[in-house]
Amino acid sequence: MSRPPVRCWIVDDDLSFGKSLKRMLTAGGIPAEYFGSAQSFLDSVPPGQSGCAIVDICMPGCDGFELMKKMDDLNYGMPVIIITGRASSAVRDRAMKDGAVGFLQKPFSWESLRELVQKLDAESSAP
Repeated sequence: MSRPPVRCWIVDDDLSFGKSLKRMLTAGGIPAEYFGSAQSFLDSVPPGQSGCAIVDICMPGCDGFELMKKMDDLNYGMPVIIITGRASSAVRDRAMKDGAVGFLQKPFSWESLRELVQKLDAESSAP
């Protein structure tokens, strides 16, 4: 019996982008939930959930870097893919140093995100 694919937790303050990303993932067979802020994600998804977080860097209040830190402090144990419309090598380097497993600059292709998620899914099911 096969197990369900990895669930994606999308955290982005851009409502139209976040909902579009959720539709795209779901249509591709990847379960996804969307949250418009870091706080709504933290309030709704308890530590220990399986899956992967897809987190925008530039958000009001708690930005993507702060969310990654909070997730680490609270022992979420969930891989994070960083997405941003304002990429630079310094931002990418910081994201990876802070523990992100992937980094995508908006606009990115569906294929590049799907490949990252499938890689995480394969790694999580490896013995």
